[in-house]
Amino acid sequence: MFGFGNRKREEAEKAAAAEKAKEEQLARQMRDMTSQIATKAKEAADLEKQLAAATKQAQAGDAATKKLAEAQEQVRKMQLDMAKLQIEAQAAQNKARQAERAAAEAVAEAAEAAKTAPADVTIGAAASSSVAPGGLAAGVSAWVRKAGGQNLRLRDRPGLQSNTLASLPPGTQMTLHEGPVPLDNYPWWRVRISDGREGWVAGSELVTQPE
Repeated sequence: MFGFGNRKREEAEKAAAAEKAKEEQLARQMRDMTSQIATKAKEAADLEKQLAAATKQAQAGDAATKKLAEAQEQVRKMQLDMAKLQIEAQAAQNKARQAERAAAEAVAEAAEAAKTAPADVTIGAAASSSVAPGGLAAGVSAWVRKAGGQNLRLRDRPGLQSNTLASLPPGTQMTLHEGPVPLDNYPWWRVRISDGREGWVAGSELVTQPE
């Protein structure tokens, strides 16, 4: 009986020891699992932070890409506007040159008209006056005044702005054909020199008798 009781006690003790070992093993496994869970949780948190940072970077990258596209579009529009302005500026320059040419032509035409119109008008008005002070008249002879010893300019038309054809020395004889034409404070006569040259002279330097 005592032997049977001992065996049962030993079996009970072994069973109790086995249960305790099992509990301890489970406890170790639970501690290990808890540690692993904590590690994984930390890894998950780190991954979440990395994901958030990557998302932020991606969003920033998308925003930068959008801004770059907008800037490129603005540059393209500015280039188009610049091309339009260049075309308009070129057209304005062309118009300005045309206006300048037209103005220059108008000035030239006015100057050419001024060369002839005053003479034509005054000549016609003067034709009715056949005798001028000093006895000068169309059809009579005259001479360049010797007093003062100055040459008299023979011009292509009346006026001091006309072209000089010759310089007539004092005493030169001529025949008066037309005049007088009052211009630039001088009475102008169309004359013919004895050598056949013709032109206009200032009558204030003429006399009707050789000196």
